[in-house]
Amino acid sequence: MAVIRINDLKVRTIIGVHSWERVNKQDLSLHITIKYDASKACASGSLKDALNYEAVAAKVIKIAERSRDALLEKLAGRILKSVMSNRRVQAAYVRVDKPHALPQAGCVSFELSAQR
Repeated sequence: MAVIRINDLKVRTIIGVHSWERVNKQDLSLHITIKYDASKACASGSLKDALNYEAVAAKVIKIAERSRDALLEKLAGRILKSVMSNRRVQAAYVRVDKPHALPQAGCVSFELSAQR
């Protein structure tokens, strides 16, 4: 089983429950871990046999930047569902960091995972 990690993927989106959060985009940092069988890609060295992390990141960015979710939970769930829609993915983990959620904290994070 191979592991791909996409760390600190930066997006700007509408997220939150407060009125000001519904009109002002905020920075989020996304962390995605994907487990899949990479034996074919290791043997062939071909992208067609690998999980294309660039395509995964592009899809996740699109989902996040178009989001108007009130909760980190909802956004993380939609991202996780998207990652798991690839049949090659055996397990995935998503963490969404919201850096300015609490003035006293570096960030607030929400995490979800799934496996087949």
